Amino acid sequence: MNYMEQITYALSFIEKQLTEKVTLDEVASAAGYSKYHFQRLFFHVTGETVGQYISKRRLTEAAKALSLEQKSVTEVAFTYGFDSHEAFTRAFTKRFGLPPSALRRSGKMPRYTMLERIELPYLENIQLQSIEPLYVPAHEELNLVGYSSATRSTTDIIHCWNRLGQKIDMQKNQKRYGVLRYPDAFGLSLSFAYFAGIPTAEHVGTDGLESLTLPASGYLVFPHKGSVQNLKLTYQYIYGSWITHASASDQLYARYDFEYYDHRFLGNDHPDSLCFIYIPVLARE
Repeated sequence: MNYMEQITYALSFIEKQLTEKVTLDEVASAAGYSKYHFQRLFFHVTGETVGQYISKRRLTEAAKALSLEQKSVTEVAFTYGFDSHEAFTRAFTKRFGLPPSALRRSGKMPRYTMLERIELPYLENIQLQSIEPLYVPAHEELNLVGYSSATRSTTDIIHCWNRLGQKIDMQKNQKRYGVLRYPDAFGLSLSFAYFAGIPTAEHVGTDGLESLTLPASGYLVFPHKGSVQNLKLTYQYIYGSWITHASASDQLYARYDFEYYDHRFLGNDHPDSLCFIYIPVLARE
C-alpha cells in the first residue's frame, strides 16, 4: 500500500467521525503512521493540518444541515462536536463571514469557503522514487532573521515570503531558508509554524525582523528539482514513502525541517530550479 492510499484511508476515517470525537492518534492509526510523521505527511498532501481540515469539513457539513435540513443552530452545533451554541457561532462566522442563524434564514450556501471531502487520485512519481538523501554529519548552527507565521495552509507560507521580500531587497543568489517547525505536543487544535529567513550575517540591521537559531546537527538532505508547486510531492515522498523504509540507524528529530535555496534556485516555476530539504537527525549509529 502506498502513502496516498493510506492518506485516503485517513480521509475516509475522518468522514465517518465528523459527528464524533476523534483524536490525532486515531486518525494517524487509520493511516498506519505514527502521529509525528502523519501530521507532516497530511499537511504536505492536503495543504491543511489535520485539525484544520476536520474543522473545515465539520463547518461545511454544518452549513449544509442548516441550509438544507433546517435544523436548529443548537442542534447542529452539538451534532458537529461544538461544546456550545456560542463556540459554534464564533467558528462559523469566522469561516463563512455570517452567523449560522443568518444562513439558516436565507438558505444560501457560502460558495467559496466550503471544503468538500478531498478525493486524492492515485499518484505515482518514478522520479521521486529514485531520490536518496545525502547525509551531512555536522552542519553548523544556523542564525536566521525573517518572518514567521502560524501555518494552517500553504497561503500562510507564501505570505511569509512576501513579507520578507517587502522588507529586504533579496538578491538572486542569496541564501534563503524556509523552516517548518512542529509543536512539542501533537493534537488536532495545534498549528505548525513557518519561518522564512536569511542568514543574520547577510542582513545589516534587523529592525522589525524576528530571529531564529537552529542548533548544530546532522541532516539528511533531499534535493528537489523543478517548480516549487511540486515541492509538496518531494515532502510526500520523504514522509510517506522513504521514511517507512529508512535505516534504523537514522534517529530523526521531530521538531522541524527546512528548505534551503541558493544560486541553484532559478525561480519558482523554472524546470531546472534546485533546492534542498534538510531533515535533522539526532544520531546515526
